[in-house]
Amino acid sequence: METTIWQEFPQDEVLLLGISNTNNSNIINNFVEENNLTYPILFDPGSPGGVQGGNTYQVYYLPNDGSPYPRDFIVDQSGIIQYANNEIDTEWMLIVLNDLLSGGDIEIEFPFQENWNMIGLPINVSNSDYQFLFPDAVENTLFSFTDGGYAQETQLIPGTGYWLRFLSDGLSFIAGQSIDELPIELSEGWNMISGISETISVSSINDPDQLIIEGTIFGFSGGYEPAEIIEPGNGYWLRSSGNGEIFFHSALTR
Repeated sequence: METTIWQEFPQDEVLLLGISNTNNSNIINNFVEENNLTYPILFDPGSPGGVQGGNTYQVYYLPNDGSPYPRDFIVDQSGIIQYANNEIDTEWMLIVLNDLLSGGDIEIEFPFQENWNMIGLPINVSNSDYQFLFPDAVENTLFSFTDGGYAQETQLIPGTGYWLRFLSDGLSFIAGQSIDELPIELSEGWNMISGISETISVSSINDPDQLIIEGTIFGFSGGYEPAEIIEPGNGYWLRSSGNGEIFFHSALTR
């Protein structure tokens, strides 16, 4: 916590506070010295000591099976608890903190259907693992299409289309930084692609080498259908006459 959180972030962005359930200054000072701590240690008023906690503890107490109380919290700029854990997990805390501090994030809604879905990632995220983004997905069912065959994946890359399977209909919400323009690398033949953070029309795709074979962009919703627009979060089939690049642009960057 000292080196990974407190020393990593400016104090005007992230304030780290330790809360002690004892008001014994000797115990607190010894703990600080033994662990080389420099962040502030506060005392929780009303604490009788032990795991009962004091006034602050009573406000934030969250029952769970692993410990008498969560010991780590992240509270955002609006006072909302974004993280609570009874184990020190600085790796996960860094993900939450970076997301909160990134600024300008948008949230994309991902509706999915039972069985197979064609998806894409239209935003930049700090953790692109499919199990993190889609916790309801069936394990080991993320596939891209490369060199004429499917390849099992674990991470999603913007611009690439994927198959992903779910056991039931549902909805995911993913926050990240907007993607307003994106080059898409195409290979001759069929490609699985995805778009940017904004819905764009197929006719607005910048295709300088005329690679896209007309009438060969298809979406999937229980079956294939020709696509007139590229929607954020969806994957699409596209057939190319050769190798090269096409470019997606939002209305603001065209």
